Amino acid sequence: MNKEELAAAQPVVYEALKNACEQNRVSGAWLFHGPYGTPKRQAAVLLAQSILCRNSKGLACGECDTCRRVAEGIHPDVLLLDGSEKGISKADIDAVQEKFSRTSLEDGERVYIIVNAENASIAAQNSMLKFLEEPGSGVTAILTSDNTGRILPTIISRCTMMPFLPMTQEDSVTIASEAGIPEEDAWFLSHMAKDRDDLLKLYESDEYEKAVMMFRQYLNLDGMKREELLVDYDISYRSQLSDRQKAKEANMRLLNGFFDLLLMYAQEMIRPTGKGPEWYRQLKAEAGMEYYGRMIILVSEEKDRVNKYNDLNLLMDQAFFRLEELK
Repeated sequence: MNKEELAAAQPVVYEALKNACEQNRVSGAWLFHGPYGTPKRQAAVLLAQSILCRNSKGLACGECDTCRRVAEGIHPDVLLLDGSEKGISKADIDAVQEKFSRTSLEDGERVYIIVNAENASIAAQNSMLKFLEEPGSGVTAILTSDNTGRILPTIISRCTMMPFLPMTQEDSVTIASEAGIPEEDAWFLSHMAKDRDDLLKLYESDEYEKAVMMFRQYLNLDGMKREELLVDYDISYRSQLSDRQKAKEANMRLLNGFFDLLLMYAQEMIRPTGKGPEWYRQLKAEAGMEYYGRMIILVSEEKDRVNKYNDLNLLMDQAFFRLEELK
């Protein structure tokens, strides 16, 4: 992400980071927080570039060798721990402290980024807290989180909080329309994507098309039956890639998209907007109102489980049967 993209996606964050860099008042510890899908990680990398870049007084130029190496993850004075891929252990944090106890290899500044810091164990968070309290000269910490409720309050109190906001549905529809995306898809994507890049990538993905098909099958459309959804998911929808990690990532995107569409449907059954494709508005007009509040809670729970790396096939089985029990 370059600074122009950040300005377009998160103007408040852009102005705050730009001013901090221009005035040489970059905090020693940051916590970028906001909904899943907002560009917190990308902004963290941009801030790391900006701290080390010598070609720009404000935010990074994005073009020099230093910026390139930070973006590629090969700069010796930048370390990234990714809690979105696996839980963060105390040993992981201790390794960061050990590495950063030594002097900088290049310019005297060192940056560590912890993505999804809420996925660190309590022991790891306590070790993280000690490092935040005694970081050493020239060390900047950038944490990101989708859920600050799972981070120790003492860590939060030592960080400069930087909130990231999701796109509004109106912004999302406008972006989709300007990109030439059909109106119906633009409407669905406005309930699924968290930023511009996410929207465009999602629209081009197989997972988006399959998520819409699963949603329509759940609604008994196109001659497909809801009671066959679980079987069809196993045979036709879920990824069959031989690479297990890539298959899991694809299935996470698929189930997140499907649950996003179910949330959209349940929320609009309670508070109709009168928007969406004609077939969708007609379907809502003919449906009852009995259980949609409980459906919102159920689907939100299942979506949260997707992002915690559960067995996705088992998760889909359980989600389907829970949804059926609502009826």
